[in-house]
Order: sequence, then C-alpha cells, then structure tokens
Amino acid sequence: MLWLFLSSVLFSSQAQAGDTWTNVAPGVDWLYRTTGGSKPQRIHVAKVDLTRSTISVQASTDAVGSQRRVVTSTFAKSIGATVAINGDWGKSSTSTPIGMAMGNGFLWNPHFDDPSVGGEWGYFACDIFNHCEADTVPRLSAATYFERPEIQPYRYFNAVGANGLQLIDDGVRQSGIYDTSRHPRSAICVTKHSQTLYIMVVDGRRSGTASGMTIDEVRDLAEEFDCWDAAMLDGGGSSTMWVDGKVRNVPSDGSERVRPNHIGVVVKPVADTECHVSSGRWCDSNTLNTCSGGRYLGAGDCAYFGASCEEDDDWAYCVHFQCPDGDGQGMACIDDTRYETCTDGVYSKASCATESQVCGEDSKGSSCMDARCETGPNSAFCVSEKQIGTCSEGAYSTVMCTGDSECSTSGENASCVLPELEDTGDTEPPIDDTDEPEPSEEEPNEEETEETVRPGAPTTPGFGCQVSPAAVAPWWMTLFGGLTLWWRRRSA
Repeated sequence: MLWLFLSSVLFSSQAQAGDTWTNVAPGVDWLYRTTGGSKPQRIHVAKVDLTRSTISVQASTDAVGSQRRVVTSTFAKSIGATVAINGDWGKSSTSTPIGMAMGNGFLWNPHFDDPSVGGEWGYFACDIFNHCEADTVPRLSAATYFERPEIQPYRYFNAVGANGLQLIDDGVRQSGIYDTSRHPRSAICVTKHSQTLYIMVVDGRRSGTASGMTIDEVRDLAEEFDCWDAAMLDGGGSSTMWVDGKVRNVPSDGSERVRPNHIGVVVKPVADTECHVSSGRWCDSNTLNTCSGGRYLGAGDCAYFGASCEEDDDWAYCVHFQCPDGDGQGMACIDDTRYETCTDGVYSKASCATESQVCGEDSKGSSCMDARCETGPNSAFCVSEKQIGTCSEGAYSTVMCTGDSECSTSGENASCVLPELEDTGDTEPPIDDTDEPEPSEEEPNEEETEETVRPGAPTTPGFGCQVSPAAVAPWWMTLFGGLTLWWRRRSA
C-alpha cells in the first residue's frame, strides 16, 4: 500500500512538491502542479505513451460546429478524446487558423502565405503511426515543397499550426521570444524518437493564484520533461486543457474561447475488429481502408475517382489514373525538360528547367538531371580516356583513372581498367624462338654432324682430333674398323 501511495505522488522523475499525478487511462497520466511564492503557478501536463498501439493523436477536421470553430470541450467530446487542447491562432475570424490544419489525413487549411505574419510559421504534426514533430517553415510561396504535407516525404496525418518561434528544435533550446510578459500558455512537445507526448497548459492572469509564464519559462518546463521538439500554441484566453471528461484549467476569460482548431489524444480499450493493423492503411481491391490507434476510420473507393489502390508496407493511397505506368511513385519525361510525376498517387506536372536541368531516363527510371549526364540520371560514362562521368539521381560528378588504367564503358556503367594485351589472333600461345629445340635421335641435327665444333660445345678425344659428341662412333664400330685396318696391313 505504501508503494501505491508513493507511486501516485512521486510518479515520475520530474515530480516536485505540489505535484499530483493521476493515471486517467492506459498510457495517459495527468499532472497538476501548484507552486507558491511571489509568482504562483497552476500547471496542467498530460503525459501520453505514444508507443501504445491503441493510442492515437487527432487534430480537428474541417467539420464546422463539431471540430472546427468550436470550444475545446466540444471538439473533445466529438472525437471521444481523453486529452485535448486548443490549437493554432486564428486569422481575421475564429474559423480559419493561420497555419496548416489537418485532421485524419485531410489537409483543410494550407500552411500560411500571409506576409504580415512574419518570416516563418510553425506547426506540430504526427503521422498515422504517432511519429510526431514540431518545426517551422517559411511562407508557402517560398516553400512550395510544403504544399502537400500529407504525402511523402512527410505523410502527416494530423497537424495544427504553432508559433513561428519554436521552443525546442531537435533537442536544442531556441532563443526566440515574441513577448516578455507572463500570460496563460499552451504548449505541446514530444521526446526523442517520439515515444512520449506532453500537452501543457499554464493558467495565468489570476493575481495571487496563477501568474502565467514567459516564453523562456515555458521552454524550461518543456526541457524538464526532456522534450526533443516543442512548440507554442495559442495562449492567453485561448488556453484550455481537457482531461478525462472535463476542462481542468481555469480559462482566463472565465469560459472557453471558440477556436479554429484543436488537437487531442484518443485511447481505445481494444482495437476495432475491422482493423487489420492498429495504425495504417491497406487496400481491399480498390477500396482504401484506414485505422488509427485501433480506431477504424472508414473506407474509400478509389475506383469512384477512376483511380486504383496501391500499398506501401502499412501505408496505402489511391493512384491517379494519369500516373505513369499506373505507378503511384512513377515519373516520366514529357520532353527534354518537362515531366509528369506521381507521389503517393498524387499526379502533377513540372519542369526541370526551373532548376536549370533537363529530363532524362535510364533503366532505373526518369529524373531531372544535369545536362552533362549523357546516359541518364543514374549512370556512368567515359568523358575521356582517363576520366569517368557519373550521375546519381541527376547529380553530376567526375572521377579520374589512375596509373595505366583507362575508362571503359559497359551499358550504363563505366570503370577504370588496365588496357588488355594486343590480340595477335593466334589461338595457341606464341613460341619463344630464341630457344633452339633439342635434336632427336631419329633425326640428328645436320648442323651438329659437321666436323666443325659449335662454340662452347664439350669435346671428346678420338684419333688425334676434337669432335663433337654427336660425331663419335659407337665402340664396336671403332673396334671393327681397327681390326679391318690391321688385317689389310698384314696381308700386304
């Protein structure tokens, strides 16, 4: 019993005097912290285990009256959230946020493009697998790459805009401050590798009870929980924290404000039976199915739009009928500079000329490339006898051959090789005619049967002269010849 009591009070390593931790759902804990002194604080922090398969993060969809342009509690009830918080600042009205807004994979408000906002605006976004991050991006007109954050390389599934001055970025404390006063604050952050999410609200504007925090004090709070990415949401009278069925903080306006969007956490006791995976998308013929944190979010018929369905591991998407070769990640050159392409099934046309490049193709596909890429965007070729030109994804570079090696091509590849020996056309190895063959016994060498001696040849004595060994007769012929000569002399 003592352990149970201590675990409720000293639940985490961040616990302080005046901290009360409460487990409100599997994987979700709520901290209520009070401090005294000349600047008293009332702080609410929700800690969420993002590694649990039945937990999902959800931001507002564009459903006006239930998720968009409502108070936080209305949003929370509409999605069955265990925890929820207000989101982005609003434009001239309470229905349109300044920055990106995305709910369940649908981007209903793009990233900002209003020069009056400033150089950059931030966001907090999660993909369907609860990989979350905070970042800042320039105006959309200067960051066209961010027009479709729901497809690769981002594949965000839920997102809200955040202040353009980030609190913590990739573990590094930032220094930007947009005001130096203490006010009610709302913030959201995630630890490294996106394992734990923290949602924070600091009450303020209540003298003697809740002083509010400065920007740097909120940074301190995020650092206390080892946040890797941290972003500031709309604060002041907008700051509202919903936990386990009710608003837990005291909004400084005396009641909740209507805000453009919100973000929350949904906990499922068990996954819906329709979910093949707890989080992800899959194809059933041309039907696209979606589950998030064990919640079955429904199905869509790609064929209704003339599209097909394509899977990529635990992700899937509808493929536009104009995608090259029906490939949801395909690309093809239209001419020397223009091309058509699909990313996660989204079809578009563009020109390589905007980057001073040309469009090229090889066996690995099509890509914009340096005009010097002679054989394609992913190839190698000989620039000269000693130089290789290489292209990787259209980027051109060169390599020099060393020593006696020379450039040699083979298809779309090139390499440095040593030059081959000259081909004589003979099928047999050449004979080295500097060595004379040894004479055979059957065919004595005529040159060596002469009475002259080859220079350097060994000699054998016989009949008062020197002859070569090949000129000496066998012993029986010598004996016979001697006897014949003796007999002739005796008979004379």
